[in-house]
Amino acid sequence: MGTNLLFIIQRRDNTLTAVSKEHVNVYLGLHDVRNKIDAVNRTVEEIILHESFDIQNYNHDIALVKLKEKVTMGPYIMPVCLPQDPGELGGPQPNMLGLVAGWGISNPNITVDEVISSGMQTLSDVLQYVKLPVVLHEECKTSYESRSGNYSVTENMFCAGYYEGGKDTCLGDSGGAFVIRDLDNRRWVAQGLVSWGGPEECGSKQVYGVYTKVSNYVDWLQEKTGWTFLDSNLEKR
Repeated sequence: MGTNLLFIIQRRDNTLTAVSKEHVNVYLGLHDVRNKIDAVNRTVEEIILHESFDIQNYNHDIALVKLKEKVTMGPYIMPVCLPQDPGELGGPQPNMLGLVAGWGISNPNITVDEVISSGMQTLSDVLQYVKLPVVLHEECKTSYESRSGNYSVTENMFCAGYYEGGKDTCLGDSGGAFVIRDLDNRRWVAQGLVSWGGPEECGSKQVYGVYTKVSNYVDWLQEKTGWTFLDSNLEKR
């Protein structure tokens, strides 16, 4: 049963905005937001939030969006794989290098209020990407526990970034996939979703980005979609 509401969380801030499905447009194959005419536009039939999502600590920060119309795959629109193999279902391992893409801000000095007041005009026009290494879970937990504030890095999350900072996801990137290349079969696997980070500027030293661990939700995704994910095939239940 869907909620038909999408909650947009501004990363590094507790701002929570509910948006109805009627106000959500999905663009596929988009690279430059100034050229939406070149992308495939779809409207939303249903939005399904995780029933245990916790706004206080962002646990279970995952949702599904069901489109009203089918989408044709092509050179600019391709699916990303879910974790399937035993090694993938355990989540990404420390030092694995992942790729994250998004239209978030590239200037870390811009605040949430400035982004909202500008009507999102401070976000990037062209799709950006960054390569980030997975961080040891205990190291990330210790980093956030040493800060003032109620930060909780749960087992449904993992962290990525550099100790020295410099590269990171930022405001406007939330929900983007953290993908890792499977070198054996050349698949791109969505191991994470951009979720939250510390209150400091994006890319600050010892401030890691926190991601939803997708491997923990494969069963939930199968339950909500009615599909069974087996290897590279989909079987309808």
